[in-house]
Amino acid sequence: MAYHDGRGRLAALSAGLLVAMLAGCAGLGPTRVGIDRMDYTERLRESEKEQLLSNIVALRYGDAPMFLGVSSVISQYTRESSGELTAALSPGTGNDAGSVGGAVVLRETPTVTYTPVTGDRFSRHLLAPLPPAAVLAMMEAGWASDLLFPLAVRSVNGVGNTSRAPLFEQKADDDFAEVVAVLRRLQRTQALAVRVRQKEETFSALARVRPALTAQEEADLQYLSERLGIRRGVGELRVVFATYPHDTDELAIATRSMFEILMELAQGVEVEGVPVSPEPSLVRIRSGIAAPADAHVAAQFRGRWYWIDGHDEASKQMFLITQVMLSIADTGGGAGSPLVTIPAG
Repeated sequence: MAYHDGRGRLAALSAGLLVAMLAGCAGLGPTRVGIDRMDYTERLRESEKEQLLSNIVALRYGDAPMFLGVSSVISQYTRESSGELTAALSPGTGNDAGSVGGAVVLRETPTVTYTPVTGDRFSRHLLAPLPPAAVLAMMEAGWASDLLFPLAVRSVNGVGNTSRAPLFEQKADDDFAEVVAVLRRLQRTQALAVRVRQKEETFSALARVRPALTAQEEADLQYLSERLGIRRGVGELRVVFATYPHDTDELAIATRSMFEILMELAQGVEVEGVPVSPEPSLVRIRSGIAAPADAHVAAQFRGRWYWIDGHDEASKQMFLITQVMLSIADTGGGAGSPLVTIPAG
């Protein structure tokens, strides 16, 4: 009788072990949320940086840019479990008392959907000038104008920015840098505040001058008045999106397209065998046979590596602003575009 009681205990123990083993995998979905979210977020962020850098380098070599947007990421999990219980029905010797075993297999089959930026979306995203209201909204939110304007603005009241890109080559007016510096000083002290207003689908912007000004602020405003042809004493300046103003109470701003911005950044790419230009560039992209481990972003193009140095703060800032502006410029969504769905598992 004791023998059969032992077999019963073995069977009960074996069954309990199997139940515990399978129950340990319960609630799979909630346990994967934190892991998957962080993993995919990190990889998508790095992939976006690498794609942007690769397109900047490609433009330097005369290739057209190509962007693939990630429309969706679907990660499916399949849990397969099996168990085995064997026991001897008659008295045995050695290890014939029985055995218990089992296996749990977890399979992940992610599916990533890409949307190519082509056709009308390409025109809106890359070829159309940036919405000036978006640039000014960034300035209103506190982004430094001396970073935004050299990158995204072609001219302010006819005072032109420089462009080294062959397709958009333009010599800067001597005082463009000073105009931008003055705007930054007035922005920093909030003597000149920009407001962007939306009415239905149209945007307007106003620049308001603070009533009480310091001597430096008065001098800066006087400089802008003389150089930009703005009449003093105007409480608010209307910001128009044009090369030249039509009135003395207007601030005319012409913006670049994303294509022009990327072309301008491409002038900072180090090309093998080509001397580095003595003219300053918005960003410095180094090249070599291998990228350093501490690079901010690195991408391979035509068998050579290109990267932004992890300690080059100025280049990292410009690259970040470009990423933000690229997102702002993409207002077309993905409707109607061809999709490329790749099962990655």
